[in-house]
Amino acid sequence: MKEEWTEFEKREGLKSQLLEEEARKRGYPVERLTFDKLIVIIKGKPMMFKDMNGPFSSIAINEIVDDKHLTRQLLKQTDVSVPDSKYIKIDDVDSFITFANTIVYPVVLKPNNLSRGQGVYTHIDSDETLKEKLALLEALIGDSKAKLLIEKQFIGFDFRFFIVDGQVLAVTKRARANVTGDGKKTVLELIHEKNELRKKDRDLQFFLIPTDPSSLKKLYREGNSLEYVPEAGQQLDIRDESNIASGGEGIDFTDTAHEEYKQLAIKAVNAIPGIHYAGVDVIAKDITQKPTKDNYVITEVEFSPGPVSMFPWKGQPRDMAGPILDFYEKHLNRLDF
Repeated sequence: MKEEWTEFEKREGLKSQLLEEEARKRGYPVERLTFDKLIVIIKGKPMMFKDMNGPFSSIAINEIVDDKHLTRQLLKQTDVSVPDSKYIKIDDVDSFITFANTIVYPVVLKPNNLSRGQGVYTHIDSDETLKEKLALLEALIGDSKAKLLIEKQFIGFDFRFFIVDGQVLAVTKRARANVTGDGKKTVLELIHEKNELRKKDRDLQFFLIPTDPSSLKKLYREGNSLEYVPEAGQQLDIRDESNIASGGEGIDFTDTAHEEYKQLAIKAVNAIPGIHYAGVDVIAKDITQKPTKDNYVITEVEFSPGPVSMFPWKGQPRDMAGPILDFYEKHLNRLDF
């Protein structure tokens, strides 16, 4: 990777870099254009990629899956479980309150145009807290007419399914930022210790666990603090968010996830015409047990999922770049250009 690239480019260009490395292993010529865009020549055919998304990944698909509410309307047609949700303009506070009371607290607020969990507020359990978070989001976004997604919060564990060409290739639990006590170190010391390990990981190095108390709401909400000394073996989840960018970590569940969950994830991808590889986010109470109408929800379909399965904190790494190149090799004759 070019030394002159900024930290942002190094971080955001990782998916593209992983694809380039796999292409070069296979002997394909590669022309690097920017930190996240490159041309790969597969059997004489040049293909443009952004991150790991190539010629079969259209702008229309990207815009559809980025619109969480629209995606859920498509998913509902396949009879999978999705959270009750609605888009409302930030300044329409009364409509937010009415909807929250209709679906019953707790609820979650999500901006439609921010990524990596930025601006997502969970565990909102009252009208007063809802008003407070709406004010914070209006200040963050800077537009009182922008629409936010409000949804019923489903309590469970967060999983990312990675699917290529109708096959589930990885299932990863996205565990919340956490520390495990040894009976001697404080939570702060345990965070620093864990961050030293994260710095050695090609993906997690960019997403260290924060030490600002304002970012550790779950830790403090449960009556603990950075000075608390957990008992030996005691695991503490210290953030509400479960994505990698928030200090979370991946745990491989590919071989233990119930087969019917894998079929649901495939069904979710098939609900969006023209998408051939994607991530599917599922919140489930127990991914190893048979899914029912009430024990899971599918929250999102990810157009360009991060490489969480390739760099798990625990479990077997699952490749992403290789299967995507396999897909283009298999369907090369469909690319007549």
